[in-house]
Amino acid sequence: MAPLTFNLIALNDSTTPEALLSSIAKLGSSERPVYVGKCQHWIHAPHLSADGLSGTGPTMLRWDYLVVIKASSQDTLALPNALKSLTERVWSITTNHDDSQLENYAEGKATRQNAAVPPLPNGWSPNDHSGLDAAVPPPDLEASLGLIAYPLGSRKDEGQKPTVLKDFVRDFGTQYNSPVDMFNLLSFVPGQQPRYYQYIAAFTESVGSKYGGDAIFLGTSVGNWSSKADEQSGVEGDAVGWEHSALIHYPSIWHFGKMLDDPGYADADRRFKQGALRDNPIMCCTEVEVSYE
Repeated sequence: MAPLTFNLIALNDSTTPEALLSSIAKLGSSERPVYVGKCQHWIHAPHLSADGLSGTGPTMLRWDYLVVIKASSQDTLALPNALKSLTERVWSITTNHDDSQLENYAEGKATRQNAAVPPLPNGWSPNDHSGLDAAVPPPDLEASLGLIAYPLGSRKDEGQKPTVLKDFVRDFGTQYNSPVDMFNLLSFVPGQQPRYYQYIAAFTESVGSKYGGDAIFLGTSVGNWSSKADEQSGVEGDAVGWEHSALIHYPSIWHFGKMLDDPGYADADRRFKQGALRDNPIMCCTEVEVSYE
């Protein structure tokens, strides 16, 4: 098994995105990230680890990048020192991954880049969002176009309204019609992991492949995360914590949005997902290419 550490980082005031990418490009081969993504929006805001991930005060925490690196062990929370000095804040989690995921990452990336983009029905594009506008999110689903989250870094006490996912898909998708990656954290209701695996099977066989969903990394056996000591201090019995992580690729935010609007997704959600999860925050990211020196 290969441990990977997923680092959400917020740059300090004196560091530009260009400076961060330049520092990453200078890292030695042993420290180079396996993935760098620009954080765009919480699709599903976190409830667990809320203080560390989203903030409990009047301001929604800002995250700038997701940086995924190889870890020396399952319990390691490691960010290269050259990058730590550029950050204001870091939240990290390490999960185990099958060795083949790393071995096949480059090949899978090339395949995704060359693959035909699955077609979408009329009304699901930057030039025509009438289908999205007409979509009615079912109120009973774990995830739907009706999810709400405050924008990253926004003030929650100055009349700022949370963003409805349907509006984020329209606004972001009008400006950006390229691939997106969804960073997932998962915590299960005790005894319900098998039901969630049934959901994954049903999702993969139906709407996942239909809309170009492709797992980049699937992590299990969480070893450590930044706020674990504080969150589990003094907790007895069934300690609430993170158990899985995932990074899932979609051809565009429109494909992700239409997937949530598909009756096949609603069926899988209702049959297997409901009641299986304690929390499943999802961060939308866009991959950043790094030219290493």
